[in-house]
Amino acid sequence: MRIDYSKWKTRLLSIEHLKLDIKNPRFSYQSTKEMNQTEIIKYLIENYSVYDLAKDIAINGYLLNEAPIVCKENGSYVVLEGNRRVAACKVLLTPVKYLSPARAKELSKYEPINDKLDCIIVSDRRDADTLIYNKHTGIPLVKWDKVSQDAFLVNLIKGDNLSISEVATKFNVTQSEIRKSLRRYAVHQYSISLFKDEPYELEQIQLDSFPITNFERFYEDEKGANFLGIAFNSNGEIQRRLPQEEFDKRFKFIVNQILNQELTSRSFNNEQDKNEYIDSIKKEYDKDKFDLSIEVSDSPIEEPPSQEIVSQSNNALTNLETVSNKPKNPRQRSKSGLFTGYNWTKTGNRKLDTLFTSLQSLNYKKHTDVVAIALRCYVDMLVYQFLQKKGCIGLIFSDDATKTQEKNDKKYNELKQYLQSKYAISDEEIDDEELRKLSRFYQKDTMPNRIPELSAMILYIIQHKDLFNNDARLIQVLEKFKNSHGNLLDLKSFNMFVHNNYHSAHNSALEICANELAPVLDFMHSYLANEQ
Repeated sequence: MRIDYSKWKTRLLSIEHLKLDIKNPRFSYQSTKEMNQTEIIKYLIENYSVYDLAKDIAINGYLLNEAPIVCKENGSYVVLEGNRRVAACKVLLTPVKYLSPARAKELSKYEPINDKLDCIIVSDRRDADTLIYNKHTGIPLVKWDKVSQDAFLVNLIKGDNLSISEVATKFNVTQSEIRKSLRRYAVHQYSISLFKDEPYELEQIQLDSFPITNFERFYEDEKGANFLGIAFNSNGEIQRRLPQEEFDKRFKFIVNQILNQELTSRSFNNEQDKNEYIDSIKKEYDKDKFDLSIEVSDSPIEEPPSQEIVSQSNNALTNLETVSNKPKNPRQRSKSGLFTGYNWTKTGNRKLDTLFTSLQSLNYKKHTDVVAIALRCYVDMLVYQFLQKKGCIGLIFSDDATKTQEKNDKKYNELKQYLQSKYAISDEEIDDEELRKLSRFYQKDTMPNRIPELSAMILYIIQHKDLFNNDARLIQVLEKFKNSHGNLLDLKSFNMFVHNNYHSAHNSALEICANELAPVLDFMHSYLANEQ
């Protein structure tokens, strides 16, 4: 149906009184509770680069062609389109409410923005559905991820009681595509429910980067469907062809295969790939994982998969929460790596930023040694860039040169005294300059372009606490990292990763170390990003 834009009105509305939309599908699958407005904004800051957007708006102004689309619900204007931009404006109006003191201070140095925005008002949110869906699934804006697209459609069908046929007509797509979306959404919700007591895996499943299409490729194939014992009714709801316990075991096994990147888009490209993959998972046969002796029924088992899971899946529809137009940042595409809770602004150093992306992307549980070495390189480079920006590299070499000279002088005097005593040589007979060169007890050029050792750079920061704004907690983290603490990873351990072929990291220790270092790295990273 053609959209009648002539009925849409434009009005200047207060940013403070605009409400972010708790029914926006971009993270409708993320939580079982409804966030308040402050929680939503903080979530967007953490996960959807709203701080960066706020800074951009503060510098360049709000783009006039990006008017939010709103509708009046329960006496308030709710943002249907433009949640991220409106959230950024709210942050700019009261930065101390949503940001750390350092970030709030950074934004406060810019000219204040207008406290009102031109908004497009529609009479009902359904009037804007087609426009919003097309913007986020087509070319005009960055696409929603698949699960977000699916959540949007599911909300129309189960939340607004539209038929599959009506939704297909509304968006000019086939009913088959709508049913595929319903199946994907059901599978995703089921995955979330099965891993509700496993926080690490649950976090990965809830990310927008979770490769649900890899799962889809598996269960849509006859071989994959038979292994899972899965079927679907005409509404896309899951039907089991295995007993509940076995069904859940096999389902969880496949989800773990996806999370560990064992099941990828390449696993099911052709018949040979399919056969090889099925053969490979059959080799994993273990009754603790799954039991191949249990036969798959030809027809669905009539009782529902799990009342608890069905209930949770339905609740997800009524608890649709806010998100907005997050740009697809490669750093956030995969969260199987380290520092997944950090969305650091680019420093401008390509290699440094690439290393950070790799650390977030690489599965540290699977590639522990590689990630450990990459982290060692990243820390080394970040500390160097930080100190270089602070103008301290030359001072480190100067301090080192002074200490080295003192040691060399002591050793040289001991040698000189020995020669004088042993061979009865006078001072006049000794050429100090020549003897220093021969004995190598002289100070070489400091070579300012050389990178100091990481231990020396960390020690310099510890000795000059003002570099970290005299933050005792950050300094303590560095001190702990510099010194050996036996059961935890430290600087000595990281050096051994690179130089000792018998020394390897354990993934849990690596994760703990990264989490402990994160505030220190965040401080340096923020400084570099702001100094570009």
